[in-house]
Amino acid sequence: MTPRTPPRPDPEHIHNDATATGDHSIAAGNIRNVFIRWALQHPSARWLPLLLACAALIIAGTTWPDGPASQYALWGALAAVSLGTATGRVLIQRPASARIVATLSLVSVLATVGGHLAFRNVVTHGEIDVTGKINPPVKRALSNGTHITLSLDIATPEESRNALRLTLAINDHDTADPTCRPDSSADLTLLGPGSTAQPTTVRHGGTADFLLGGQVRTVRIDVELRTAQGCLLDIRTTQATLYDT
Repeated sequence: MTPRTPPRPDPEHIHNDATATGDHSIAAGNIRNVFIRWALQHPSARWLPLLLACAALIIAGTTWPDGPASQYALWGALAAVSLGTATGRVLIQRPASARIVATLSLVSVLATVGGHLAFRNVVTHGEIDVTGKINPPVKRALSNGTHITLSLDIATPEESRNALRLTLAINDHDTADPTCRPDSSADLTLLGPGSTAQPTTVRHGGTADFLLGGQVRTVRIDVELRTAQGCLLDIRTTQATLYDT
């Protein structure tokens, strides 16, 4: 009985053989090993996470948009984690386990990236205090039915938000006279092309919110005083905040 001759390999499928991809696997393994040795032993690798964390802090400091501290809570927490783990990576010169080094470096880099993204979100959508930019900041000796116009110029597109929160103080012009403040109020109306907003009535210390309808460069608000005849009052802006809804 004649033995069967084994089939010859098809030349078209020679690259599917395991040896065809073996060289690539060996090369990838070598590159990985070199990277791991660099990350564990080279001095520059020890300092890299800390340098990244410090660079992120410098960027935040030079582009700080102001606003309430509460909106920076997430950024602050992530910045603390990135600095803490990066410092730990620098102090550990001879780690007992490679996993410790890898964990510290990875956590620091991820926290740095996450903190930067959280900070950019505040820059783009966070609250901006514009109290000092409201004109006029104070208007004095106003009688019943008097209209004044408050204006706000938005300097840069980065400051643009789609809403404004405004707080007013309404006080007696002459404190020696009987007070008119408890029975006084102001009607606030957003002005602009095609605006159909209804007036918002506020008393002393009251707050009104206005939807700006997108990016605008100038905001104008009409204020009409409502008080008793013979009363003179001062109106002052105590807080103005741009924000995104």
